[in-house]
Amino acid sequence: AIWSKAEETDLLEFLLKALPSSGNGGFKMPMFNQAAVHLKEKHLHQKGAEKTGIVCKNKWTALKKAYHSVINIKNTLGFTWSDEHRAGITDRKDDIWACFTKVVHPHSKPFMMRGFDHFEIMEQLMPSQSKNSHI
Repeated sequence: AIWSKAEETDLLEFLLKALPSSGNGGFKMPMFNQAAVHLKEKHLHQKGAEKTGIVCKNKWTALKKAYHSVINIKNTLGFTWSDEHRAGITDRKDDIWACFTKVVHPHSKPFMMRGFDHFEIMEQLMPSQSKNSHI
C-alpha cells in the first residue's frame, strides 16, 4: 500500500482516540480493522493496495520502528535531533554515524537526511519507559 502523510496522520489520530480502551497501547487486530474502515471512509481515493486491517497493523509497526530510531538518535551522546535539521549530521562520510547506523541502529539511517513528522503523536501513543504507562 502507498500511504500519504495525511493517511498516516489519520491512522495515528484514530489510534490515539482508541488508546484508553487499548490496554496500554496494545492494539489488537479488531482495532486495526476499524482503522481500515475509518481510512476507507475518510480517504476515498487511496493509492496502491487496499489498506486492510493487516496493512494498518504493519504501518503501525513501521511507525513504531521509526519512532524508536529517532529516540535512539536523541539518546545517543554526541547526536542532536530536530525535525528541521534531522540528526544534524552534515558530512555523509561521518564515521560515527556510519558505525551507529551499520552496527547498532540500522533503522536510523534514513533520519540522517529527513525528519519524522509523526514524532509528537507517536510520543503520546507509546508507553512511558519508566512507568509502563502513557504520558
